[in-house]
Amino acid sequence: MKQVVVGTAGHIDHGKTQLVKALTGIDTDRLREEKERGITIDLGFAHLKLSSDVRVSIVDVPGHERFVRNMVAGASGIDLVLMVIAADEGVMPQTREHLAICQFLGVERGLVALTKVDLVDSDWLEMVRHDVREFLRGTFLEGAPVVATSAVTGEGLEELRDELLRLCLEVPEKGVGASFRMPIDRAFTIKGFGTVVTGTVYSGKVRVGDTLELLPRGLSLRVRGLQVHGEDVEEVGPGSRAAVNLAGVGKEELRRGDVLVSPGTFALSLFVDVSFSLLSQARPLKNWARVRFHWGTAETMGRVKLLDREVLNPGERTLVRIHLEEPVVTAPGDPFVVRSFSPVVTIGGGRILDSNPSSRPIKRQELHGRLSALVGMPDWKRLEFFLLWSEEEGLGPQEAFLKTSRSASVEEVFREVLLRGRGLTLGGRYFYREAVVSLKRRLERTVLTFFDENPLRVFVSREEIQARMGKMDERVFDALLEEVAGDGKILLSSEGISLRASGPSLTSEEERWLEFIKDQFGKAKWSPPSEAQVFERGGIPPNKGRALVKLLLERGDLVRISREILLDRHWAQEMVARVQRHLVQKGELTVGEFKDLLGVSRKYAVPYLEFLDSKGITRRVGSVRKAKGRGGSGFKD
Repeated sequence: MKQVVVGTAGHIDHGKTQLVKALTGIDTDRLREEKERGITIDLGFAHLKLSSDVRVSIVDVPGHERFVRNMVAGASGIDLVLMVIAADEGVMPQTREHLAICQFLGVERGLVALTKVDLVDSDWLEMVRHDVREFLRGTFLEGAPVVATSAVTGEGLEELRDELLRLCLEVPEKGVGASFRMPIDRAFTIKGFGTVVTGTVYSGKVRVGDTLELLPRGLSLRVRGLQVHGEDVEEVGPGSRAAVNLAGVGKEELRRGDVLVSPGTFALSLFVDVSFSLLSQARPLKNWARVRFHWGTAETMGRVKLLDREVLNPGERTLVRIHLEEPVVTAPGDPFVVRSFSPVVTIGGGRILDSNPSSRPIKRQELHGRLSALVGMPDWKRLEFFLLWSEEEGLGPQEAFLKTSRSASVEEVFREVLLRGRGLTLGGRYFYREAVVSLKRRLERTVLTFFDENPLRVFVSREEIQARMGKMDERVFDALLEEVAGDGKILLSSEGISLRASGPSLTSEEERWLEFIKDQFGKAKWSPPSEAQVFERGGIPPNKGRALVKLLLERGDLVRISREILLDRHWAQEMVARVQRHLVQKGELTVGEFKDLLGVSRKYAVPYLEFLDSKGITRRVGSVRKAKGRGGSGFKD
């Protein structure tokens, strides 16, 4: 069955609530104050089955100027508007304001109900019809049906239902969208059920038992039940007026303006980039003016940053960044309304271009140029532009999702970019193709520079190169290494990154020093000298000596036991063999027995045993060592 959301609009006391009751039999004034004062203060809800195939949800909004914020919340997400104008008064201030709000919210269809026709004669009615048509000229309601009605006599109600049905059939079916999103307009408690929230589903689907995320609080909430028009359902989708029974949250923790979304999809933002139009009857808007920003069912204060001028004149349209005092959960293409801080009147509105702009500083002129390029772009082109602007950072799946209209999955959108040869994936992130080429070149240069600066090194660790590359996602870095290695530019091994299989070229003097160092440690057996002692004995400059020791370690000729102790590889292997034979024979090894095995003092015995523990060859049990059960020497063979 087709679900259509209809919103009322119009001036206070023009009969919106009475008309809805006459159409549906439901009194949408639910607050005691509303019934006592005879005016609508908050949103009311009703439903109507127009045919076997079409069901309508009606959102009845307040007409009083003090409650326009509630009207904006109710009008968000409607498919068509029922503009109510009293025949005895005609077009009034809130009629004009409500029409402007509907235009800014992207409403494209509607009709007019001239109410209270039982109070006027035919001549007056025709004059009002003429005035209304003139008022609607140039708006989305130009040429819309104007139906004379009376909630008292029932006149025109059947015609109104017929026109509503015709318009509902014209409303296009909504795409499901990639992820669920529903701004909350009401929260209440039902005895025996718990907390219930209502709203219009903007996109996606949700089923009973699913988990949703509540933003901005970030709570994970389970869906206990779903209703549409008071009937239990298993699933709700786009365009539905839904009641959602939530587990794990109290009514007092919820407020109008909160949003239920699929977990891990949408994100909060404290500023949005938008196209913005200022009403012709509004005052000029200065740069950094404080305003009231209305999106969905939320209202928050913000400031308008004009990008191409210092003052926006009435009737003009431009691109702006709105800095918000509270975060919102918008999507590209979402409509919004702006009201002035004081006096509180509607002054403009527009569409979201970027719902989660980068926090990196950018000049106003450059930002204006980027936003100009986005206007009217399809999703794949938008994503391509954002990938280009993200440069070497790329976009993660959620970041990419936030740059699209959410009408399709980000994978589907990116596939379009791939088909045009302009995108690549690397380490789970999306990149513009040229950015990956740039990253690969930078990695190659970084590795080459390292070995130019360290000519005696054979290997460099991944961590050292990653640190030189700057902040980068670890998965992206690993994937980048594999790409460059696949191109044959570097070699990857368990020892690290190298440029060639052979060792570095040494001068004859360096070759002599290298052999001297190796010989010194070979002769010393298990009582090796310190590095400084070896360098002093051989007249080796310390910086050269340390580089040569690093080379011997990389080649496996030396083994580092501790920060102070290096051991010749042969003697390290022999130490392991002796310890393992001893443990096979006796089952355990004391420090004293170890000293006797190698003929060393405690100065060496303790570091050696700790080294064997760290390599999984032995394990300490009280004051003795036992075999850990892992074979091998614990270092390079």
